[in-house]
Amino acid sequence: MSSGIATTPAAAETDRTLLESARRIAAGLPARSLDIESAGTLPPDLVKEFTEHDLFRLAMPTELGGTGASPRAIVEIIEEVSRGDGATGWSLLIGNIGNAFLAWLEPEVARRILAETPDLIVAGGQAPLGQAVPKPDGTGYTLTGRWPFGSGSLHAHWFMGGFIVMENGRPKTNQWGAPVMGVAHFPADRARIDDTWHVAGLQGTGSHDIVAEGIDLPLAHTSVPYFERAKYDDPLYRLTAYNLLLTVMSGFPLGVARRALDEARLQFADRKLLSSGTSYLEDPAVQVAMLKHETALDAARRHLLDTVDELLGALAEDPLDYAARARLAAAVIHVYDVGRELVQGLFRLAGTAAVLDTNPLQRCMRDLVAGSQHVAFSFDSRKRIANARLGLQTAPAFFGV
Repeated sequence: MSSGIATTPAAAETDRTLLESARRIAAGLPARSLDIESAGTLPPDLVKEFTEHDLFRLAMPTELGGTGASPRAIVEIIEEVSRGDGATGWSLLIGNIGNAFLAWLEPEVARRILAETPDLIVAGGQAPLGQAVPKPDGTGYTLTGRWPFGSGSLHAHWFMGGFIVMENGRPKTNQWGAPVMGVAHFPADRARIDDTWHVAGLQGTGSHDIVAEGIDLPLAHTSVPYFERAKYDDPLYRLTAYNLLLTVMSGFPLGVARRALDEARLQFADRKLLSSGTSYLEDPAVQVAMLKHETALDAARRHLLDTVDELLGALAEDPLDYAARARLAAAVIHVYDVGRELVQGLFRLAGTAAVLDTNPLQRCMRDLVAGSQHVAFSFDSRKRIANARLGLQTAPAFFGV
């Protein structure tokens, strides 16, 4: 099925140029992984290189200065960078998600922010963990909140954070009795970063807590991306915010899992069996395990990319129902599940050599398992997606498909 995306020579060349840049940068990442992990964040030269090649603008609407990369190319670019280093790939995808959410602001507001900070990178999240108290004159809010897991916070220029509107000390509710929520966008120098990121996996992402304490938040710097799609014509914006987020995230497990396969093949070829003197890779049990994992990853990747193309093609003609749109979220979750099983299986297969900090297989396992813990792949998210896929969802759901 067609993706409904114009594949002009210029568009194809844009995708090729961006992918080539990503591959060139990714080629140098394995040698830097330990340093990135030790620093706990991306080095400035790497942030600059991504910026210079527009790799933080992959998912931004073209009207706001985005690259116009196809959704398939976005998946492949994140995949390539994540194959080089998981933490770097994660930081890149989070920066792209942050910039993509500018699409839910009024266009003139987003353009003004971008004009003031042309190399903008946005970090933060959409979970409504903040409290916004309306100002008496109706021009905005006083915002207080703490948002954990702020990946990329140490190199971001702006932050975003979800909030609940407060009224008389209690959450304000809408006509259905649900809390009134939104997402705040504010300059990084108006907030504080608390050093909380001491973790097993994705150590190099700088995912510290972002803290706002009574900051002034203009009404124009708020959005409500939870239920409605953004009003842009780019194919990616045919998706809901949740499905857009998942699409940008989907290249990460593909790349990390592929790197684990690469490393396993090299390590198992060098390792000798004491009983026979032959390489570990010649052991039939190892071969069967490698075949199983590689085939599962290839199948999950193909299913994901086909689903992206099919859904975007269908959405070009019809908004579709929740059940149809849930296919994409299910495909992304499946990729994460397959990738996690793969890295854990190869880690076990590698034996005691894999426990060393210097072994990339260990880092692949830690990074992919950590990424899989994201709330987007939680049981509650899976339950919501299953509900939609089975045709049981009849109204818009919070951050739904």
